[in-house]
Amino acid sequence: MAYEKKKPVDLDCPLRLTMSLIESKWKSCILDELRDGKPLRPSEIHKRLPEAAPRVLDIQLKELIEDGLVEKTIYPELPPRSEYVISPLGLSLIPIIDQMLKWGEDHYDIFVKKYGKK
Repeated sequence: MAYEKKKPVDLDCPLRLTMSLIESKWKSCILDELRDGKPLRPSEIHKRLPEAAPRVLDIQLKELIEDGLVEKTIYPELPPRSEYVISPLGLSLIPIIDQMLKWGEDHYDIFVKKYGKK
């Protein structure tokens, strides 16, 4: 079950509407991993985002499916296998994610000051 917001989303603000779909910490990262259209199994997504707790990724994947940004296919075999793929709606967010990536690269010094170098 997805987390239910205490306050409804402001339907009069396009920015808040967009942010309501990708505001969680890992959703943009999940979409970025799925951007090439190649289906990924849950374990592959977990390996690509090792800093994220598997439970959190699973919850956010479910929310992305509910919002129509990701599609899930379950194959009826033993053991059951599932795969995730970005939807056309999810692909429409990739230019926004690309701009976020570019901004982060362009302002890397801000993050070095804040968090230090690894």
